[in-house]
Amino acid sequence: MNFATFTPMKFHTRHRWSILLLILLFSSNAVAQQNEEAYLRQQIAIETNDTTRIKLMVRYGLVYGQFLDQKKWYGEIKKLSVKNHYSPGLIYYRFYEGLELSDQGKYDEAIAKVKSCIDGLDSLGIVQPFAYPLYYIRYIYWLAGKQLEMFRYYSDKIVYYKRYGPIENTADCYHGLGRYYQSHADYDKAIGYFMRALDVCKTFDPQGVTNEKLNIGGMYLEWGNLDKAEEYQVSNLKDLIRSNEVSNTDVYDALGNICFERHDYKRAKDYYFKGKQCYTHPLLKARNLVNIAKVYLNLGANDSALFYLESAEKIHQKEKSGIIFAYNFTDVDFFFYRYYAATGNGKLALQHLETVMKQAQISGNIPLMLKYSNELHSFLLKNGDSLQSLQYLIQYNVLRDSLDKMNTQARIAGFEIEQQQQAKENEIEHLQVQKKEQRNYSLIGGAFLLLIVMAVISLILYRRKRDKEQLTSDFKNQLAKAETKALRAQMNPHFIFNSLNSINNFVTDQKHEVASDYLLKFSKLIRLILDNSRSETIPLDKELETLQLYVQLESIRFENHFKYVVNIAENTSTGSIMIPPMLLQPFIENAIWHGLMQKRTKGTIKVDIRTENEKFLNISITDDGIGREKAAEMKSKSATHRSHGLKVTSERIDMMNKLNSSGAKVNIFDLKDEQGNTMGTRVELIIPF
Repeated sequence: MNFATFTPMKFHTRHRWSILLLILLFSSNAVAQQNEEAYLRQQIAIETNDTTRIKLMVRYGLVYGQFLDQKKWYGEIKKLSVKNHYSPGLIYYRFYEGLELSDQGKYDEAIAKVKSCIDGLDSLGIVQPFAYPLYYIRYIYWLAGKQLEMFRYYSDKIVYYKRYGPIENTADCYHGLGRYYQSHADYDKAIGYFMRALDVCKTFDPQGVTNEKLNIGGMYLEWGNLDKAEEYQVSNLKDLIRSNEVSNTDVYDALGNICFERHDYKRAKDYYFKGKQCYTHPLLKARNLVNIAKVYLNLGANDSALFYLESAEKIHQKEKSGIIFAYNFTDVDFFFYRYYAATGNGKLALQHLETVMKQAQISGNIPLMLKYSNELHSFLLKNGDSLQSLQYLIQYNVLRDSLDKMNTQARIAGFEIEQQQQAKENEIEHLQVQKKEQRNYSLIGGAFLLLIVMAVISLILYRRKRDKEQLTSDFKNQLAKAETKALRAQMNPHFIFNSLNSINNFVTDQKHEVASDYLLKFSKLIRLILDNSRSETIPLDKELETLQLYVQLESIRFENHFKYVVNIAENTSTGSIMIPPMLLQPFIENAIWHGLMQKRTKGTIKVDIRTENEKFLNISITDDGIGREKAAEMKSKSATHRSHGLKVTSERIDMMNKLNSSGAKVNIFDLKDEQGNTMGTRVELIIPF
């Protein structure tokens, strides 16, 4: 592709549109992806599984986000992710927050937010192809004017992905570094990085292969090596024909640009007209119309050129597009200048040339400012205004010196960062080799030492091992007994018999739907308890699911005598925190039977879950029942319900602490008002994770 530096615009409301358009243009088969777009829209509409629907929506939002109401779209992603405790969906939501900050001109905050998204995806090992946050972040760096920071970020990420993976993500990083060198006209370096991106894409991403070939061919075109540029674009076209993706407009544009540079305007026009049949996006259509007008101007067919320029101008006015790229993407005024200059209307020619110069200044695009100041100098000199012509010549030289200085500094800084990156990569390779050699030496030395001392210390080792295993075995046996008691406590005959009796009552009372619902919940609860009991630890969300079913059953039995509320802190990931199974249920059962069932009015059980210092899980279970003192008094008079769960759970926690030195503990508080009246009970569990 033949686009130069992307430059920031002053109007923040247009930034996201500009960036999304960039992504669309840099895609190797934007039109060909329409099949995937239609498929995704259809699947999202019919999908009933929330997690699968989130994944489809994320893919659609990232690749086709320019067509969406993103606030509504990502709001739905966040809502479903919170509902289903789906961490990746919440991580992707940070990307949307970064877009919002970018729109407000808060680029540093936007960069930090998108970095946080990328780090989250990296922690999950997610591969990020084209248009994902890793590819996207370079545009925000560009808007912030922090190209060098972008270069350093991608360099560091390459080292990270080589060490920790996924290695596929280095493709986006290499591509970003190639764009950096392209912006400074260092085509040799740019092509080198695009080549590296191409090699990585060959292992997993056919679309990326097409895109990188286009970029490499585009760099050769800018560099002036037309034969090499054509070699890559022709190869690309053949690949697309084989894959039935010949409608790819970027290839036709690229081949048209090569023919134009060779002054083969007839072939250039043919390629541009082939591309014209494929465009659907309005700004892409505008670019195509400008390209066609450009050919007609060079052929001297000014009337035809004017027709296509006016068509492009209509789109230009409707879309309110300014200069987004160098090399005349939507700078329609420049070609109007050329048209009026060719037809002898010097006044209108100068007016359009000054307009496009102002657009370049607003965009801050120094290469375009150089081009137009030089054009103004030549035009004014030719038309006899030598004084103003001199002013533009001075401006041109100042800009040229400034650009040369910037490019020199950028290349020096890039070289230093590359050296640091190479040093880090060499260090990683050296450490890996050293680690491998060390492991080999350790194995050989250890085996040799073992043979020498085995006869001397074998008895000591055996006794120590036996004593340690005996101690561990005792603890494990006690813990296993506690776990078994816990399971039995949850599935005590009273609960099972009462549940079955409730089902029978519902059936007798002709409440078949209630009975069916109750039976389904009951069977699901029993299955969850049995499944969870097979594991030493389970995710916290599984434990909460079990509690929810248990509470629903008890609530149905007691005619909704109490309310159950769970509050989870925002930074708590219940899907990744592991706890022993059936740890919380005894406290809920105790709150229901000994706190709320003796209360005349409706009660509430509230469960608050949060993490402390990312090391401890704090679970607080609060009821507004009659309190422990009153419950103990009533319990001494009646023995209708005995729960051994609290005692068993205490034994489990004690054994866990002895076996693993985990530091888990349970605190129970009596809640009272200022007058000393009982307000309920709170149980606080602190569990390391």
